[in-house]
Amino acid sequence: MTINKNILFFSYFLIFFFLLFEILFSKKNIFVLVENLNTIKKNDLLITTKENEFNSLNDFLIDFKVSKKFREIVIKDKLFYKNKDEKVLRYKIISE
Repeated sequence: MTINKNILFFSYFLIFFFLLFEILFSKKNIFVLVENLNTIKKNDLLITTKENEFNSLNDFLIDFKVSKKFREIVIKDKLFYKNKDEKVLRYKIISE
């Protein structure tokens, strides 16, 4: 009976040792898992910021397409466009 217990204990010990060795020293070990989880978290944060930026730009584009007044303001601001009846003030900058 004690021989069976010793053999059983020894077999459990070997299985446990083998599994522990595989977890710690194999190609796909626990350290690689932790590193991959950190990379996934960073990429997830990057994706959420890109999605927010995309949504804000998409809203801006929709406003630009829909509203004529908004389109006129944006074109004047970004492209320095003026209407025929508008006056443009020019300043001369004197640098010393």
